[in-house]
Amino acid sequence: MAAVVIVGGYSIAMSRAAVGSGAATARQRITAATRQQNNTAIARRRQRCYSCAPPQSHPFGSHNNNGIMLRYCPATRSGRSNFDFRARLPSATRQKQQQQQQRIQFSTKSQHHPPSSANNTSKNQTIRTILSSSSFQNATPTAHPLLRHLTQSLQQTLLKPRSLPLPRYISPQHYSFTLSECFGHSSFIFVAASYLTQDFLELRIMAVLGSTSMLFFTYFHPHGRVLWLPLKWNVLFIAINSYRIGKVLYDRYMAGLVSDELKGFREEHLNVVDIVDYYKLMRIAKEEVYEEGDLVLGQGYPNPNIRIVLEGELQVLRDGTLTYVLEKGNFVSESGLHAGLLLRGGIESCGSIVVGRPFDPTGSQNGNKKQPNDTQINNIRKKNRVRCLRWDRGELVELLEDDKALRNALQAALSWDIVRKLKMQRHMLTAGRVKDPAAWTQKREDQGISRYASILQNMLQHTEECQDMSEMLTKYRMIHHIDDRDHERALAECGWTEEEFRLGKKRQVVEDEEEEELESAQWRRVKRYSSKVVRSLLQ
Repeated sequence: MAAVVIVGGYSIAMSRAAVGSGAATARQRITAATRQQNNTAIARRRQRCYSCAPPQSHPFGSHNNNGIMLRYCPATRSGRSNFDFRARLPSATRQKQQQQQQRIQFSTKSQHHPPSSANNTSKNQTIRTILSSSSFQNATPTAHPLLRHLTQSLQQTLLKPRSLPLPRYISPQHYSFTLSECFGHSSFIFVAASYLTQDFLELRIMAVLGSTSMLFFTYFHPHGRVLWLPLKWNVLFIAINSYRIGKVLYDRYMAGLVSDELKGFREEHLNVVDIVDYYKLMRIAKEEVYEEGDLVLGQGYPNPNIRIVLEGELQVLRDGTLTYVLEKGNFVSESGLHAGLLLRGGIESCGSIVVGRPFDPTGSQNGNKKQPNDTQINNIRKKNRVRCLRWDRGELVELLEDDKALRNALQAALSWDIVRKLKMQRHMLTAGRVKDPAAWTQKREDQGISRYASILQNMLQHTEECQDMSEMLTKYRMIHHIDDRDHERALAECGWTEEEFRLGKKRQVVEDEEEEELESAQWRRVKRYSSKVVRSLLQ
């Protein structure tokens, strides 16, 4: 019995010893595996790290831009190779907790700004400011100290990061901007606004403001480099638009120096013409004064001028018959200018223009025995004095060709002038200034055909421009009711045919039988005389 007890105790002791030795072996294995893992981790940390966290959140040190560790772990510096990295490495439970915490932060991102993004933004802005300052120092190395100081001050002011204070209920995000970026946006805003304006001066001013804003943006660029290519082009655009603005302001200033009388005349008769265009017309015009009984222009004489009546009354006669009257504001000898016919040189006058006596509405000059009152007597005794403005046709045509807006405005004024002349002819009939309406109508028709023939004669003298003005000539014929029969009649007066006018050149007749016969007879006599001379010499 005692032996059995002894044997059982020994077996139990042996089993306990075996268990203890197995536990020690397992512990040694775990320690060796842990040591191997630590050594492997240290070796990996010493090598280049390609997939690491940002420098401010890396658990083992900071890295440069190439991913190389700049600061080793404390275990390496202290020489402890058995440093337990498991305390630093996250476990599975800790990884789950971090993932859950990241989900919570992502869900609440609309309420909290992550500090890491703000730090990155501030660092990027600092780097950008450093680069921009260095680029500006390299761009102007030899500048004057005062200019360099001014440039640096502007650079610091325009590139200083500024935050946009938006309430969180509008936008939870953080917005930052610089004054240089504001200049860039304002440049495009000015360009877009210039497309909406119709005034020439406003368009040029907006163009200058837009180019100036872009000038600041390209020189003080947020990336820190001066964009020289767009900067130089914007300088050129500013110079061109500034010249145009100065020219417009100068013309408006000179237009303001026009006399009050001419300004009132424009408001009354030429209000469709702009004040600057009106100044251009007055600049090349010359004033003429005629007294009663003077002849302004004779019938059949070439007239190289265009006139407008400032004061008084002119009478137009066709073969001694009064056809119409020209009053204040009426044009004289425009000759198709209202239809767009820009003719140069002299145009033959279709009637005589004289300064006649003032019209007597009482009829006392026609044998009427009715005695006029004192006011009518004073009006009758008042002499007719006429003042006109005269333009040279060629000089005026050159001005109209250079300025399309002035040409359109003057054509509109001439169209209204034709309407006024037609109303004046009707007033002549009702006022009794026409004695024989039938003869008066016939003279007016003859005058119209003669005027059209004079226009054709001027065009045929410049055949190279005849084809270009064919459309305007058709428009003139429609306005004045010139049919094909009248057109052929006017061409016949000029010595042309319809076919020659359509071809744009006149046929030259080279056959002359009499001259050929005369030349042949003279040639026969020369040959006969020469033959006689030869025979005499041979004999």
